[in-house]
Parts: sequence; structure tokens; C-alpha cells
Amino acid sequence: MVNALLCRLGQYLPVLSSAWTCTILCFFLIASSNASLAAEQGREPAAILIENVNIFDGKRDAIKANQFVLIVGQQIQTISDTKIPFQGNAVRIDATGFTLMPGLIESHGHLAHVASLEQLKYQLDWSDIGVRQAAIAKSWLLDGFTTIRDVGGPTLGLKRTIDAGIVPGPRIYSSGAIITPTAGIEDYQSVNARTRNMTFANDREHLESLGYYSRVDGVAQILTATRNNLGSGVSQIKIMAGASANDGKAPAARLPFRPEEIKAAVNVATDSGTYASAHVYYPVQINQFIEAGGMSIEHARAIDNPTMKKVVNKGVFVSVPLRALSKDNSDGDNSDQQNLLQLVQKHNPKMVFATDAKGSVDNQARQRRQELFERARLLGNFATLKSATSVAGELMQLSEHRNPYKLGKLGVIEQGAYADLLVVAGNPLADISLLGARKSWKNKESPEPIDTIKVIIKDGKIVKNIVRRRNQAN
Repeated sequence: MVNALLCRLGQYLPVLSSAWTCTILCFFLIASSNASLAAEQGREPAAILIENVNIFDGKRDAIKANQFVLIVGQQIQTISDTKIPFQGNAVRIDATGFTLMPGLIESHGHLAHVASLEQLKYQLDWSDIGVRQAAIAKSWLLDGFTTIRDVGGPTLGLKRTIDAGIVPGPRIYSSGAIITPTAGIEDYQSVNARTRNMTFANDREHLESLGYYSRVDGVAQILTATRNNLGSGVSQIKIMAGASANDGKAPAARLPFRPEEIKAAVNVATDSGTYASAHVYYPVQINQFIEAGGMSIEHARAIDNPTMKKVVNKGVFVSVPLRALSKDNSDGDNSDQQNLLQLVQKHNPKMVFATDAKGSVDNQARQRRQELFERARLLGNFATLKSATSVAGELMQLSEHRNPYKLGKLGVIEQGAYADLLVVAGNPLADISLLGARKSWKNKESPEPIDTIKVIIKDGKIVKNIVRRRNQAN
């Protein structure tokens, strides 16, 4: 199919601009490189039978031994402790001694942050970013992450391309452009651009023009930016409602948006059947956001006890990368983060797995694998796995009417849930390294494939299978 499309495009390439020509060719080269995956998926029978497998369901700190699971189409149809009779063509996977678990969910991703900020601003254009995004998305999927909530950046085109089956990657819940005020931490204007009497003062900064953020001030602009994001097809809204002491812009505990501005963004999201998330750090910022109706706080590492109580009472989700607590990453006093851990253990909020990974394919792989390690070290294997499965799946459902994947639940193994699954050689509840968890990511070597993840299934289709299998009609 890819070759046929290239042939048809050939007659048009001479009349296209060089940028368009380069982008089209790069895109189809990626599609061609993934053709074996797509071809394998296209040949799959309508059903998959996983036999003699132990199950971690994403919800309970337990393994259910010697189970049989039937997948039909996109969903789990049957889970049984006896052999399932199936009168049809199916791929059978003998998973004796292995563990079946839900596909992992990343709740704080940045797929469009494909390089350093300096490179994004001055060295890469949209075609570079698009091609690198596709490679990064494939890498996430092959590490067992079947869903990503992307919390800022131009990822809707990637989402549509993955959903169409053109390139492999996780499901994407996109936030689109981050909504930030002038001089907020996501406002990347130069000093010259802030001089309003210059002729280029109203030109949009490069990353804003690419859709990484929308710079807005006042309720009217907030309403427009939020509605623009929703109109483009995002699943949820992301605003910059607070900064930390290390962000380097204005006082640390400041409130970038006025209460009425935050309320406007949250109201538009809620009225559209979804929710708003926010980058926040200090209690005053967190309280302002959740009092306005916000439902997901990002970072929030300086949260205090009264605020955590309020977060739990309101059912707000907590999305905090914990890699910063590693000695490899610490850049000084991390007492705020230590307080966060104590509050998490005391109040048990709805905490989701979050990496905030950015950069190249290799950098993002190292960061997510270190996040698995550090989170398990600090909170335990079960809490880590639950945060990356059932709790994260609950957060994905919070997008309600904007949810692009409504057929079943994510992050759990139960009848009717999406068949986004991993088969792991061993018990990840006992050994988190089976999922690629590693202590440090500050090295030059490219991360190796995770051979202990034997099978990856997304949307009922086999993405990876290094377990001996056979097609069999009963």
C-alpha cells in the first residue's frame, strides 16, 4: 500500500515545494519502515486466545494464576479459569509462567518535545518535529505504553495518523497548545518581541505558531484559546496556573492567571464535557485551580497537608513525576518533594504515573524507565503499576464526551475492556525491572529493547510477539 501511494504521489512531487516534498517523503519512509508491523496486524485473525497465563488486573495487589483470556476485535470478551472453547480462527499464545497485565499509561507526556528547547526554537521546523514524533511514539509503544495523555504540544496530527493505522504508537489523549499568560513559564517570546512599539511585536513566536502554546491575557482571550483547542479535537485542556522557584520567571509563589481567567478556562472545558489540568506548584496555586473546578494537578510538588486533603475530597488527580527525587537528578534541596511523599502515603490521592519525558527517542526511553524505577523505590511496585494502569485509566475516562476511545475501559483486565495488554516473562509486582525499570538514565548508550515484555497488544492487534504461537481453527 505504501509503495502504491508513493507511485501515485510521484506525479505531483515536481510541482510541490521542497519543504512539502521532503515532509511527504520522510513520512512515507517512516510508514514503510513500519510496514512489517502493519502487515502483521492486517493478517491477524479476528480473535486472540491467551492460555495458561497469570493475571495482574491493574486494580488488586494480587496475581490470579492459570487463566484463559479471549480477545475478539478490540475488546476482552472472556476471562476464565478453564479452557475457552472458541469456534473460529484465532492466534493462540501459550503464556505458561508469564503474567498478563494492562498496557501501561503515561499521564504526563510531551511527544512534541522531540529535542531541547533551543533546538525546537531555532533549528527544527514542523516537518522535523512531525517525523521525530512518530519515532518517539513507536518507542513508547514498544516499551509497553499503549496510551499517553499528552499535556502540551502539537500532537493531534500524530494522534490521527496513529489511529488511522499509518504508523504505530500509543493511543493519545492530546491537550493541544498549552494555555499560558504573557510572561508565563511557557511564554518563549524574546525580549525584543515584548517591545510593543516594534513592527514585529505582534508576530507569534515560533513555538506558539507551531501549536506548543497559546499566549493569552484576560477572560476573552482565555475563552477563545480554550475553544480553539476544543475545536481542534483535544481531549482535555492544559493551563499554566503556577510556577516553581526554579522556573526563573517572577516570584516563585505568584499566580500567573487571575481567578476569573482560570474559572473561564475550566468552565469552557466542563461545558464541553471534559476537564482542565494545570501546571501548579505551591498550595496557593493549587487551591486557586481546584476551587475553580480543575480536576488534574501537574507537578504540585510543594503541596501541603490541608491542600492535599482538599485534593482527595474533591477527587482531583495528582500527576507528579518523581524522577526528581533521584540523587542522579537532584539539583539541591528537595524537601518539598519529600513532604509530598509523606502526604501521598498519608492521604492516598488518585496519583497517576507521570514522567514529563522530553527530548530524543533515547532520552525519553531513559526517562520513563528511570521513572518506573524511582516510583517503585519510593511508593512500591503495586502502587507504581496501579498508577500506570487502573488509576490512569480512570483519568482518561474523565474526558467523558471528548474521550476519543469510548468503546471500553483502559488500564484494567476485565470483560469489555479494551484489549491493550502486555505479556511479561515473570511477575512485575515482584520485579519492576521486567518492565524496563532502570536506576539511572544519564548515560550515552541507547536503551536496549525490553525482552521480558514478550507480547504487546493494542486495540486487539498484536504489536509485538516473541512467544512461540500458532494459528489454529477449532
